[in-house]
Amino acid sequence: MTALNVDTINYIVSLAREVQQDAPDIIEAELAESHDSEFLTTDDIAQIADEGKMEDHAQDTTYQAFVGAVKRMNEEERNELVALMWVGRGTYGKDEWEQAVAAAAEASNDHTADYLMRAPLLPDYLEEGLAQMEDLLEEEE
Repeated sequence: MTALNVDTINYIVSLAREVQQDAPDIIEAELAESHDSEFLTTDDIAQIADEGKMEDHAQDTTYQAFVGAVKRMNEEERNELVALMWVGRGTYGKDEWEQAVAAAAEASNDHTADYLMRAPLLPDYLEEGLAQMEDLLEEEE
């Protein structure tokens, strides 16, 4: 990894975790306005959160902070962030880093933040990818 630094990755991970943790509460509050929420179980709300569209988070300030942080990255950083997620989820191995970055560059568009947030385990994938890449960096020294 040449463009991304660990602090940036950790910031993105913390925002993604917060968005994913807050989503059920936000949905429950919105549903309470239009439905009798006492009939919705925690599992119902979690399922609605998982199936929700990113537009549903438009009023979520943490989600907006996540989108802003990703948009402020340069193209190389965004590509590496997507590649890191792919390494973390096992789409690519750590020895395929350059191919992952190239594939991310090829797929790059203006919707990177939404694409990343649609990964249900994004924070875990990024942490796993970082752990794998740190291990690779140690081997190179």
